[in-house]
Amino acid sequence: MKKYLIVLILVLFAGCKNDKKNSSEVVVVDQTTIGNHIERLASDDFLGRKPFTEGEVLTVSYLKDEFEKLGLLAGNGDSYFQDVPMVEITGTPSENMTISGKNGSLNLKSLKDFVATTNKAVNDVNIENSELVFAGYGIVAPEYDWNDYQGIDWSGKTAVVLINDPGLNLVIQPYLKAMK
Repeated sequence: MKKYLIVLILVLFAGCKNDKKNSSEVVVVDQTTIGNHIERLASDDFLGRKPFTEGEVLTVSYLKDEFEKLGLLAGNGDSYFQDVPMVEITGTPSENMTISGKNGSLNLKSLKDFVATTNKAVNDVNIENSELVFAGYGIVAPEYDWNDYQGIDWSGKTAVVLINDPGLNLVIQPYLKAMK
């Protein structure tokens, strides 16, 4: 994905008018020029271009140098780039989960009975004493007038959804009945 973003940036900027003072020169970009940039960026010289590594520093430097060679003006203040915070989320859920209620407890095993994930960049996610609300398969499909989450106040609650697909018959059954 990053490779395509870099190529897109190069194509967009390379096709722009050269803004050097006293010059009305237009930079022409062809398939060979783009191919050369792709080949260069894909080379081992950039060490894989992985964020937070020397490869990223080399890649960013290369892009900046190419933008300057084109005579492009910085588009973000005095920089060609915009800082974007990046985090890595590596979740390790508990092996067991216990759901307790007034009628007893239910013990679940990770990956067999439940999957737990978060997109929040925090050290610990805890759903202790959170009300559980069943939301079917968690489907939002406006084209079928279907939203398993609609009308529910989710504040402080945990959605419980089934995994996989509901199956074709379950999805189209209401529409087949409506057509009769």
